[in-house]
Amino acid sequence: MDTREKLRSAIIDWQGRTLPPLQGRRYELNIDVPHVNDIVGVRRCGKTYYMYQLISKLIDRGVPKGNILYLNLDDDRLQPLKGDELQLLIETFREMQEISEEDRLYLFLDEIQNFPLWERWVKGIYDRKQNVKMVISGSNASLLSQDISTLLTGRHLSTRMFPFSFAEFLDFHKIKYDLKTLPYSEDKAMMKRMFNEYLEKGGFPETIVYPSVRHRETLQSYFDDIIHRDIIARHSVRNPLIFRDLALFCISNIAKPHTYNSLRRLFSSYSSLSTDTIIDYIAYLEDAFLLFSVTHFDESLKQQMNKPRKLYCIDTGMINAVSFKLSSDTGRLYENMAFLHILRSGSEVYYWQNQKGLEVDFVIKEGIDPVRLIQVCSDLSSPETKEREISGLLAGMKNFRIKEGTIITADIFGEEKVDGGKIKYVPLWYWLLEAR
Repeated sequence: MDTREKLRSAIIDWQGRTLPPLQGRRYELNIDVPHVNDIVGVRRCGKTYYMYQLISKLIDRGVPKGNILYLNLDDDRLQPLKGDELQLLIETFREMQEISEEDRLYLFLDEIQNFPLWERWVKGIYDRKQNVKMVISGSNASLLSQDISTLLTGRHLSTRMFPFSFAEFLDFHKIKYDLKTLPYSEDKAMMKRMFNEYLEKGGFPETIVYPSVRHRETLQSYFDDIIHRDIIARHSVRNPLIFRDLALFCISNIAKPHTYNSLRRLFSSYSSLSTDTIIDYIAYLEDAFLLFSVTHFDESLKQQMNKPRKLYCIDTGMINAVSFKLSSDTGRLYENMAFLHILRSGSEVYYWQNQKGLEVDFVIKEGIDPVRLIQVCSDLSSPETKEREISGLLAGMKNFRIKEGTIITADIFGEEKVDGGKIKYVPLWYWLLEAR
């Protein structure tokens, strides 16, 4: 089958497809601007369904479906289509639908990273003003890379997508709440039950939309797809078994400081594994949005780079499904979930530790200055634990000259004055809804 026939087959399939029922997401993508909209995020986080949601809105506004084309470029039938062969796409589509060049086309291309030089093709379409609105998606951070951003400067707007947030999880279950009265209402117990379910299963849409599906097996299959299809195949990883072991180790040890050298020593039985290889492997995991690194806050970039990093995972359900922990570590799951919420907000986030070992879990930076300090501790019942968390927060408040800090807990509301500063206590389930 030649290229044009492949495209014709895919276009015919799309025109005969009925859009599935859709769950709205809390993202605001302006499809009326001329820019290329790119949606990036981990595999199976909902990018395709969000595209369907945008398409439904266009149809509701009166745009004929014949002027809209969605293609999943992960489709085996379109392999091995090359980036330059996509040039035939618009020509073939207009020809089949008998659409003149004066009519606006809406082109949705899913998993566009599968095609080399796609960005040059997209730039060419935009620059030649072919009356085509493009929305593209990808499952790796390369779509946000400096080279691509430079090539498409002023031409694209990015939307970073994650699995469902806790608020979106509640939206799906049609649960309404009033934040002002929630801490004292009868709904509090129900909200905590929903939160515990969310903490266990995570936010990948399929685990929420299809609750009868065995969510652990589903998430394990997602993990395998990310490892093998998005990383090993894409980057031609020479030691796939070692790479998978490293990924599992990192997910099983989220929120713990590490250096590249410490990871290399842990895997020292693999003589071929150098520090440079470890650096590459961690970069691949981050590129696929499976893991995220948080660095130590330091005014010296050199000092910052030399300090250990902390790793967090894209989803707590994923952690529970694939990690080889013998028991659930609720505290680290809480910390991971708090990190993801900060990341969703678009804030710049670090951790901090002084020479005495006193630590702040999250330092939120706006502009050039740290503005918020956050500790996460699921259980403050032990006096020693509470003293440690408060001491770290006070040390950070003094160092950064910030008068207020937050300790995220399991179920404590309140605030207190300590050493001239104010410490606020808030449950994680509430903070996820309050902190937008």
